[in-house]
Amino acid sequence: MTNFGPGSLYVDVHLIQSYPYSNLNRDRQGAPKTAKYGGAMRARHSSQNGKRHNRTAVEKAIGVRAVRTRGVPHAVAKRLTARGWQPELALAAGQMLILAAGVKGLGIADSGGTNALLFLPESALDELAELADGHRGDITQAVYDIEAEQAKAAKKSTRKKADADLEPAADDEEEPAVGEGSALARYATKILPKAAVLTILQSRNASVAAFGRMLANEAGSIVDGAVQMAHGLSTHAASTQLDYFTAVDDILDEEGTERGAGHMGDQRYTSATFYRYTSMNVTELVSNLDGDTQTAQAVLAEFVRAFVTTVLPAKASGTAPFTVPHLTYIALRSDRPVSLVGAYETPVPDSIEGYLPRSMQRLNDHARAHHRFLGTAGLITHAHSGLTDDAFDALGDRLDGLDELIARVSDTVAKGLA
Repeated sequence: MTNFGPGSLYVDVHLIQSYPYSNLNRDRQGAPKTAKYGGAMRARHSSQNGKRHNRTAVEKAIGVRAVRTRGVPHAVAKRLTARGWQPELALAAGQMLILAAGVKGLGIADSGGTNALLFLPESALDELAELADGHRGDITQAVYDIEAEQAKAAKKSTRKKADADLEPAADDEEEPAVGEGSALARYATKILPKAAVLTILQSRNASVAAFGRMLANEAGSIVDGAVQMAHGLSTHAASTQLDYFTAVDDILDEEGTERGAGHMGDQRYTSATFYRYTSMNVTELVSNLDGDTQTAQAVLAEFVRAFVTTVLPAKASGTAPFTVPHLTYIALRSDRPVSLVGAYETPVPDSIEGYLPRSMQRLNDHARAHHRFLGTAGLITHAHSGLTDDAFDALGDRLDGLDELIARVSDTVAKGLA
């Protein structure tokens, strides 16, 4: 499929980025996330958070969206209501579609949505609604029949309780939860085509192809994502800092009755220079897109741009952490992805120059060591750019900016996929 030889094509992106006093990624206690690496506590940005913000940026750029949600039945119901369905009937239809798929363990939660997150193209919601609308009569009749069954069962139960205070017999047990064996599931499997529902749930677009999907017990829906993203780690030891703050009550202050703070509290922050790394398997992406190389190239270009420019927005209104990387290094490889995080296993020491100069030099030195050890046969091309005028000899050509880096990547990949 490619002209890069027998292996896959990987695009590795490495960033050195300094963030000011901020809390871009919180743990459950509200503190900045941390990790111990090389015997020292580091500030951390989780890969899950990074993937989420990068995915939404890529989707916005290419105009194709996927949704990760438990609310598929509600989203389908909204579309059916717009077509004139009664709200209760529309929601039942959305739930029946999920149950008709017959995926073991996938059911309807108390909220009315699914009991597990689904990740599917936004267009799939319209397709599910269209499928339900084509079976409107059968679904309507099924809902009426279920209501009649439930009313009959309730009446029977009431009569038996009045006759005697007996333990319920096996056939008097409550209807199973909304899942396998429930009345809604039994009717759904009779009137809705399982294959058609599964085809929609298994559908993929550029976003699903890039970031992957896992649905337990349904192998056809599993997509191995082309993107792998590491947790960002500070290149040095980092500690959490406590900020005590107060807020003034404006009205009491104007009236002269203010005798203290209207509110007080504390929040936790950190400041650090981070090494961030991600890799995209372009061969996998093209395969997930059924050979659509044009879309794959567009996704790759926007993913690289998003990884470099997207800011994690947590507590941004109070810290404005809108920095860009001091150094961006991109390598295209045909052998395997290569993370350079080992450059910081020994923490960068404190210095009056800060952490950036030594962090960037460490990256250069560690890349050189990899080139020496692995050889460069698998290194198709590599280049770097950033806010510094320095050129780093082990990081390939120094280019003027992000646009040139993306152009280098895009041109090389286009030639290989031609």
